[in-house]
Amino acid sequence: MKRKPPTKGLPRLARPLTLLAQTEQLLRQAILDRRFPGHRLPPAAELAEELGVSRETVRKAEEVLEREGLLVKYRRKGTLLQPPPMAFRKGAGRSTLLGYLQAEYPAAGGGGEEATNELAALMLQGALREAGRAGCQLAVRTAPHTELDRAFRGLAGGARLRGIIFASCGEEKLVRDALGLGLPTVLLDHDLHLPRISTVREDSFQGAGLAVRHLAGIGHSRIAYAHWRLSDLNPWRLEGYRQALRDLGLPRRRAWELYTELTEAGAARVVQELRSMTPRPTALLCFNNRLARLVIGLLRRGKVRVPEDLSVMGGGGEEVDGLVCHQADWPAMGRKAVELVLRASHPDPAPEHHLFPYRIRPGRTTGRPRI
Repeated sequence: MKRKPPTKGLPRLARPLTLLAQTEQLLRQAILDRRFPGHRLPPAAELAEELGVSRETVRKAEEVLEREGLLVKYRRKGTLLQPPPMAFRKGAGRSTLLGYLQAEYPAAGGGGEEATNELAALMLQGALREAGRAGCQLAVRTAPHTELDRAFRGLAGGARLRGIIFASCGEEKLVRDALGLGLPTVLLDHDLHLPRISTVREDSFQGAGLAVRHLAGIGHSRIAYAHWRLSDLNPWRLEGYRQALRDLGLPRRRAWELYTELTEAGAARVVQELRSMTPRPTALLCFNNRLARLVIGLLRRGKVRVPEDLSVMGGGGEEVDGLVCHQADWPAMGRKAVELVLRASHPDPAPEHHLFPYRIRPGRTTGRPRI
């Protein structure tokens, strides 16, 4: 039985929190509210009895809060509380400075080029525009994804922030650190199932399905997909590709799912694997426009005609003349992230989750397959 595509307009379902996550959340909020007298946490046995959980659950929750800087354990003195500085908790709404931390993912073998540079610039452009309109400033930091912790400490330890936006960053520890400081936090171009966190990202699931339907609509049934090898950063696009094939009753083969770097070397491996396939796909969907551009160049250099011999689509990003692709409104995503972080600085805000749809951008790189 075929699965139906997601229905528009339905509310997002929240995943139930584990006992550990609930314990962390309750203790964190109690510390922020200064509910424990004497700046001291009660013994774990008392907390376990009061909360109805095991001592081990309390101990693990305390370890998380200790890493966030909310408490410190001393031998023979017990667990002492270190609430966030008042600048972060009270009066933060009066600040006009917003933190913006952009993660960079170097394309291996790509001479230092960032795989997501084009999209990052578009989102930041929208964020800067919205911050200016709201009378705020952005304190922008960019850092390789392996060095985000240091960049975050530099942001949070500087001038008083009203809130922070994590762009293209999916590191849960950093987000929890921001929550521990009492900073209103928004995730841009990523998603984590954490309480009190608003998210803004493009609807990769919908976009990939839209691309597959476009190719199927002009007669393609053997459709391959070249996915970024860092697949955990965007699992939704691959899921959308697979679901669309199922919905349309089209064949799906593991060999047609190619994992690669977003570089010329990665594009060369994609072309080499395509040439060796039997039967050979008649269409290729690429993770982004950069990869599509590189693949098309190599195909034409090898006397493979696009789209006569192989149709190629891009998955968004840089502007490539004549490329058929699907694009989301990246600047609007940046604007929305600023709106949400300002809204989150008000008392008891409800988290919001926004998905931006893709639209097909016409071009000259797809056509009907040869029979």
